[in-house]
Amino acid sequence: MGCPLKRRTFVSLLSWAALSPAFSSEQDLRFRFTMLDINNNWQPRQRSLRKLAFEIQNRCNIPIDPEFDVVKFDGLYKANSPFLIVTGDKALPEVSLEQANLLRSTLRSGGFLLFDDQSESGDQAFYQSCLALMKKAFPELSVNIIPNDHSMYQSYYLLKEPRGRLNKTTYLEGWSQGIRTIAAFSHNDMLGAMEADRIGNWTYNMEIGGGFRRELCFRLGINMTYYVLTVNYKKDRAFPPVIERRRRQ
Repeated sequence: MGCPLKRRTFVSLLSWAALSPAFSSEQDLRFRFTMLDINNNWQPRQRSLRKLAFEIQNRCNIPIDPEFDVVKFDGLYKANSPFLIVTGDKALPEVSLEQANLLRSTLRSGGFLLFDDQSESGDQAFYQSCLALMKKAFPELSVNIIPNDHSMYQSYYLLKEPRGRLNKTTYLEGWSQGIRTIAAFSHNDMLGAMEADRIGNWTYNMEIGGGFRRELCFRLGINMTYYVLTVNYKKDRAFPPVIERRRRQ
C-alpha cells in the first residue's frame, strides 16, 4: 500500500534541513538514517538499515536514501537525519559532559535516538550504559515504558507491541520531553530481525517464530520513521475513534 508523502512530513524534513549545514542540494532532502558510532559495534546491523530503507521506499513513498551516515558525537551537527541509532551488546564507554551536551542539543532540536539492544537475555550491560548516557544528557528526565497507545504504535501500521529477533520484553522504553518522545530503547534486537545478506538470506533466526514476526519488526521500524517525521499527528481529534474501532476488530 503506497502512501504519498504528507505535507507535515515534508515540512519536518525541510525543518531538519534548515538546522543542518550539511544539506547542500535537492538530493540531500531524501530521508536517511544516522548511526551514532560510540563503541564501533554498529557494523553487524548496517545491512538491516538498507533493508528497512528499501521497505520504506517500497511501501510508503517517503523519499529515502538507502545509504546511511555514521557520525561520532563531534559530527552530530552535520548529521543529515533526525533519526539517530545506537546498537550494541556490550556496555557503552562513558561519555564526557561535552559529548552529552552535544546529544542533548541534537535531540532537543528535533532529533530522535533509538537504542537497539543486541545482547542476550540476562545481559544488562548495554541497557545500563544507555540509561547512564541519557541521564548525563538529560538529568531531568526518567525512562518509562512507552504505552501501547503511543503514536509510535499508530503512525502508519496499528501495532500492539514491539517485536525483534529476541523476545526479552513486550514493550519499548523511552524518554519524553513534553508531548514528544526523544529517545526509545528496544530490548529485542529489532534491527537484527531485518539483517539479510546480499542475496536476501536472513542473517539471524528469530528466537520465537519467524515470518510474520519478522514482518512486524519492519512495521515497527516504519512506524518509528513516521513518528520521527510527523510526531503526534495521529493524536489529532479525528484519529482516536478510528484507531479504537480498528483495535476492537
